[in-house]
Amino acid sequence: MAFALSTRLDTDAAGPLRQSLRQLVETAQPLTIDGGDVEQIGQACLQVLVAARRDASAHGLTYAVERPSPALTEAATLAALNVLDPA
Repeated sequence: MAFALSTRLDTDAAGPLRQSLRQLVETAQPLTIDGGDVEQIGQACLQVLVAARRDASAHGLTYAVERPSPALTEAATLAALNVLDPA
């Protein structure tokens, strides 16, 4: 089952997002992330996704973003952060 990202991922959402993704890694669950509903994402949440991708890879887990929204794709591209490619 994919972990669905919220519609709005601002600085306040970074902490809870980090905790949720970290919990998935700690329980050895693959990180399959549904990005289809994202309408706004800030730098802090993009950095959380980068860290989650790195952590998944370090633990031998898969990481994939399914259905990245145009807003998520554009923000990742503008920030030059590799959050959409599988790990």
